[in-house]
Amino acid sequence: MGIQAILVPVDGSKESFSALGRVFVIAERFGAHIKALHIMTRASDVSSAGFYNLPVNLRKSAEDNADIGATERAAELQQQFEALCADRNVPISNQPTSKGGATAAWHQEFGDVDELLIRHGRASDVIVVTKPRVREGTVRRSPLGASIEAILLRTGRPVLITPPECVAKRYERGAIGWNDSIESTRALAMTMPWLVEMKEITLLVTQERMASANVLCEYLAWHDVKTKIALLDGKGKQAGESMLRACSKVGAEFLVVGGFSRSRASQLLFGGATDYLLKHANIVTVMVH
Repeated sequence: MGIQAILVPVDGSKESFSALGRVFVIAERFGAHIKALHIMTRASDVSSAGFYNLPVNLRKSAEDNADIGATERAAELQQQFEALCADRNVPISNQPTSKGGATAAWHQEFGDVDELLIRHGRASDVIVVTKPRVREGTVRRSPLGASIEAILLRTGRPVLITPPECVAKRYERGAIGWNDSIESTRALAMTMPWLVEMKEITLLVTQERMASANVLCEYLAWHDVKTKIALLDGKGKQAGESMLRACSKVGAEFLVVGGFSRSRASQLLFGGATDYLLKHANIVTVMVH
């Protein structure tokens, strides 16, 4: 089954709109539908809204005005989104059609960001987000990083992370970080619609995974996927660093990885390789847990 339903969260930031450039390329490639999801938080649900020292009647009025402002802001973002669709000749539609071709629709909703991302993410083939900005600490400490963690752990869907500097285009050379785990197997299966259309796929493996990598090459050949193997050099302490170095060496533009967790996923997922890739990846990266 191909890519038919793409979820892209739009929070109004420059980064979220830059991610749309990649989404249009994906949708046009597969004839898929784009759901642009804008999530609003009610003022009454935010303890830091600054209204709690007001009298009850004034607080209710202030909260209502804040919600109206959020809705008006959403309408502005919707106009920007639909203008982008018009520029790409992508029709606005909420209904599947038999004609094929990319379509798009705007969806806005009040509620908890993580819960709504999970709800809509589970009903999508892929979730596209931009790479989080992180200056210090781990990725999960940033708001976007926390949301990526939530959708990785709780949707069961691939998350495509796009660095803002990447050019939106049809990627032809991919790489798979293969560690012979359930997570990397799921990542392979869920990205097969991309892999079968690429000119070349490189399996990035350590020496101890060579046997399973050879079996995987044989399997991919049955899908007419041209595959080669590249050994990770093991230099440095980070598996993520080794993978990015290997991608640069083989010219890969598109990296597929599993969640790289062994146990206690919520504690371990955003350490090590996953955290490093989310901080430093300069190519499109698809993660699956």
